[in-house]
Amino acid sequence: MGIVRASLLSGFLAVSPLGAAPSVFNGTWRPDPQVFSPARQPDVIELVGGVYSCQTCTPPYKIKADGTDQPVAGNGRYDTISVKVIDDRTVLKIVKRDGKTSFETRSVVSADDKTKTEVQTIYDMAPRPIELTVHAVRVSAGPAHSHRASGGWRMTDLDLSNHAEDTIFKVAGDTLSMSDRMGRSFSAKLDGTESPYNGSDEFNRVSLKVIDDSTIEESDKKGGKVVKISRWSIAPDGRTMHVTFDDTQGHVQKQTGHKVE
Repeated sequence: MGIVRASLLSGFLAVSPLGAAPSVFNGTWRPDPQVFSPARQPDVIELVGGVYSCQTCTPPYKIKADGTDQPVAGNGRYDTISVKVIDDRTVLKIVKRDGKTSFETRSVVSADDKTKTEVQTIYDMAPRPIELTVHAVRVSAGPAHSHRASGGWRMTDLDLSNHAEDTIFKVAGDTLSMSDRMGRSFSAKLDGTESPYNGSDEFNRVSLKVIDDSTIEESDKKGGKVVKISRWSIAPDGRTMHVTFDDTQGHVQKQTGHKVE
């Protein structure tokens, strides 16, 4: 599930074969914490002399770290960022667009300077705030006399602290209905027929296709174009789900979830 993307972020769902009722998959599913590859590229930041820079952000930027909104161009999600030093281990970053907070991140470096915990609250992705907790390990030090948050940090794992992606689904006949705590929902037949995808800025149409007795493929569209293909596969224990997300741009992500209700 950083600034996320990402990701972050689709709700979990599953399906039983056509004609099976009641579905053993009906209930609530929760994604497991996302664990990143040790080969993941680190995030590199510097905070020194009252100036904060993010060298690996898109686009890279350098701003005053005085707690005031600083203009940052080149990213459609925000137009200002403020950085405030709370203490020698803690930094608060607030990101806005059109004067409205999109998300904020509180970063805390451990006492041994080897790890960092970030709690990120996202306000512009769902009807209620989404809270993420991200852990990272240090891979390089910052420059001399810089804040302890400076240096190279490789993300190790990410979890939704408030379980915002918990997803409820129900299979009735040849139709699957999905809803989640982020305000997204759809009701679609399992024969590939397109249906509206509600409550999402990423997608507006969805279609579902049964692959086998334990697997379904979901195709999400925006503007008439498929922008994401997901495969949901139920393990023999009936409580574990393995998911593959394909953004149709060559990036494939795998994740696991479990049934909680």
